[in-house]
Amino acid sequence: MIWRRSARPNSKSDDAGATRTRNRVRSFLDTLFPLTTHFQRPFTYCEEKAALSRLLAIAICLLGAIVFAANARAAGVAAQQNAIGAPSDDQLLLAPVVDGEKVPVQVALHILNLADIDEVSQRFRVVAYLFAKWKDPRLAFAPKAGWEKFRVYRPDDVWTPHFDFVNGVAPHSAFDVTLRAFPDGTVRYYERSSAELSNTFHLHRFPFDQERLRILIHPPISEAAVVNLLQTTEEPPITIEERIYSSLAQWKIVNVQAGASPIVAINKEKTTQIEFDIDVDRESNFYIWKVFIPLLLMVVLSWTVFWIDNSELNSQVTISVTTILTVIAFAFAISTNLPKVSYLTFIDVFFLTCYVFVFVTAVELTFVHLAGRSKHDTMGRTIRRYSRIVLPIMFVVTNLVMIALYFG
Repeated sequence: MIWRRSARPNSKSDDAGATRTRNRVRSFLDTLFPLTTHFQRPFTYCEEKAALSRLLAIAICLLGAIVFAANARAAGVAAQQNAIGAPSDDQLLLAPVVDGEKVPVQVALHILNLADIDEVSQRFRVVAYLFAKWKDPRLAFAPKAGWEKFRVYRPDDVWTPHFDFVNGVAPHSAFDVTLRAFPDGTVRYYERSSAELSNTFHLHRFPFDQERLRILIHPPISEAAVVNLLQTTEEPPITIEERIYSSLAQWKIVNVQAGASPIVAINKEKTTQIEFDIDVDRESNFYIWKVFIPLLLMVVLSWTVFWIDNSELNSQVTISVTTILTVIAFAFAISTNLPKVSYLTFIDVFFLTCYVFVFVTAVELTFVHLAGRSKHDTMGRTIRRYSRIVLPIMFVVTNLVMIALYFG
């Protein structure tokens, strides 16, 4: 490359040191800007000055970047030092156990709907809101503004207890799960649950019975060592939606209550169980009008043979046999609406009583007919006269005894 010495304004000569420095700068610029070599054109003084200004700007930018990186690193180290002891995301998924004590979790239930109360299969379905409350100091915070009353978390972000419906036919379904953390570390949990539950129905007085629908909740085995369920103390532990349920046409809710009791889990770990009880009374009008009164009329119809002349055997037999067959057919017709249990319910006893007295009526007319054929008309008329009074009285007394046994 050919260097041509440019004239410097207001300067007549340069000393040897300045010349060497300028030559070095020009060589460096020639390396940075090889385009000038291609054109074999020497630098002017203005071009040298512009190139030096660019180099100075690049050096300033590099220095600023270095300073910024150093400050960022220092800030990161300081933030890390300030965060010593703060929980990580993984730690928030662990139970907030303090000094080895179990986490007390208060539980409440708001019943939205009761459906499919089936005493035949001894099951019922419930839809409810499940509420829970516990303390997690790791989630405490200082509100940034007056409007920040709480913070919302997802169930996957922080630790949440799980709830096992013990008498559930299948695992319950949970919808609309919400977690709210308050400044003091209190966490409130909301869940809409749907579950089909098995229940023990005491049907001895059926259909005049009162049943207790029971919902049992305790922690799963994996959390029995860290969770202690309690009934809430701030509000009623169980409440009912104030409306009439179309699915409860045969039932009337009379009482609700809740309680906690200690249990031992399968893994021998001691824990607690929350028990929600809903007492319901059966509306028995259906059975009174559709079962008891028709059966009673059939029995009374069988007694009409007592007022038919003894010589009209054909009519008496027709009425008696028809009544027996009608009672049997009626029992088969309503059997699908009756509970299938190993013991006799009150309606079963009433059916058996009707069977027996309809059968006794048939036996009575047989004896009266045989007495007439064996020339004992007087005895036959006596049996018939007493049957008109004794059998109805015995029927009433028998039912009163059954009522005393079942309801006394």
